Amino acid sequence: MLKVKQDRMGNKKFILYMIIFRASLDYLYVTVLNDYHKESYLLSYVYHLEFNIYKYLISWLLYLFTTLFLTRKIIIYGNRASELIILGLYIMSFVPSVSLFGLANLEYKYLLFFSIFWVILLGAMYFLYRIKHKKIKIDKKIDDDSRLILWYGIVFVFCIGVLLISWKFNGLRLNLTLDPVKVYELRTQASSYNMGLVVEYFRHNAMYVINPFAGLYFFQKKNWIILAMIIYIQLLLYSIGNQKAALFLLPASILAYLYYKENMINRIPTILIIMNLGILLESIIGKSTFLVSTLLERIYYIPAILSNCYYEYFVDRPPIIPFVSFVKQLGLVNDYQYDSGVPYIIGELYFYNSQISANTGMFGSAFSYGLIGIIFTPIAYSYLFILLDKVSNGLEVRTFLSILILQVFVITGATIFVVVTVYGYFVVLLLLALVNKNSKFSIMKKIT
Repeated sequence: MLKVKQDRMGNKKFILYMIIFRASLDYLYVTVLNDYHKESYLLSYVYHLEFNIYKYLISWLLYLFTTLFLTRKIIIYGNRASELIILGLYIMSFVPSVSLFGLANLEYKYLLFFSIFWVILLGAMYFLYRIKHKKIKIDKKIDDDSRLILWYGIVFVFCIGVLLISWKFNGLRLNLTLDPVKVYELRTQASSYNMGLVVEYFRHNAMYVINPFAGLYFFQKKNWIILAMIIYIQLLLYSIGNQKAALFLLPASILAYLYYKENMINRIPTILIIMNLGILLESIIGKSTFLVSTLLERIYYIPAILSNCYYEYFVDRPPIIPFVSFVKQLGLVNDYQYDSGVPYIIGELYFYNSQISANTGMFGSAFSYGLIGIIFTPIAYSYLFILLDKVSNGLEVRTFLSILILQVFVITGATIFVVVTVYGYFVVLLLLALVNKNSKFSIMKKIT
């Protein structure tokens, strides 16, 4: 009885802090972002402030309802991988989008389709949580020693692949600059390499999944030599395309392992409020725009704005056809108007630059596939999230928390097809399945 009361008090506190977070985010959009957008290359084209009291109240009613449902029906245990991903997507995708609806006077039709997407996603998660699933018995089919060898083999193959890629395209040179101008030049240079699908697959999976996970394992084992090799390989990956995630993901994995505590999910709204206060203080002091540009612009509102851009573009146009190149070879499509790539079309239309790849994920990318995308994309994600639970239920969350956070970023910025292939969602499932409940990886197992 006492535990039930504590859980209810915890839910009320969580909901209260989520309300404060949303209110603070709205305030930052109206004040800080309204001043900052003039000096931002991207926001200077797409930032829009047109307060509508009726839409704003509707956005709050929708937010309160979904937050109540999320805390009472979805986030039950607080330590499942799927719960963390859903909460991350809710914070990064849902909250800024409903905020934008009232503050930028978006169309009611946009909110309708957006709500359908999220109702299906949350409803599917609620349903799947309450049915029994067959257990994945990879540990019964493959013994622990074989799984260990296979895990090492995957890490070895990807590391060798990265060395070969770096040698061919970059001469094994380290380009560790953080200067924005030089980073842009190096990214432009990397895009001119035309590395091909297989190379990009190797590069992204090694950078975002293999190296951070393997690096953390060898850190736990205190195998400093192999850890140093993993760090060097990760720096080589950064040197090719200068994606900042490659530079910070491995240290973030180690920090998450060291400092994450069980049920820390309840503290996330508090952390978000503190970060919003940091954004406000930074804007008042005026000596830096790092938090404003990184958190407020890039993480919160640019994806939400792009989501609306995709809606505006596709609401009166035919949808994208998945795997269109293959469909064309079958002779099923003759006149396809998106040959130049939708992200570049959006970039040219809204930012007046055909070189900008305006990628987006979640609702925006789903809407580009039409009504079918709005229905089946959230259903597909719900099954992928449940599958993630199945392959990680014997592991401590802190051992793969950084990978979960990265997947949240990827899902909000890419189509579901890119998420499961290029950005390594399937590789995450495979690695976790090999490690989960494996006595050879006992250092990573959940303490019960």
